[in-house]
Amino acid sequence: MKQEDVLHSDVINYFTTEFAALEERLKSGGLDDYRERVLVSRKISEAVHLLSPYVRSDPRARHLVKDAEALRMELLSVRSIIAKQLLKKEKQSLLQAIFMRKKRRGPDELAG
Repeated sequence: MKQEDVLHSDVINYFTTEFAALEERLKSGGLDDYRERVLVSRKISEAVHLLSPYVRSDPRARHLVKDAEALRMELLSVRSIIAKQLLKKEKQSLLQAIFMRKKRRGPDELAG
């Protein structure tokens, strides 16, 4: 195997690992800040630009670029951020309702 092929394979493996880690971080909630998501999507765009010359000749590069573009679009989507904010508000309102119900009952009713 030529040195260039080894380097090419190493680059593909590196970006595959990095994109998988970013996807996992996104799914686990590690990228909740929209500003950070935009910065990460820019880095992904730079990586895709670096990989673009290999897309025609290497199916792994083509697949990697396709996955990276999908990840970038998911990062720029605000749907998950809004859903998490709504869920957080629902939890807060539920906790407030429980607190108000306990407050109305009084300390004597809670003990017995």
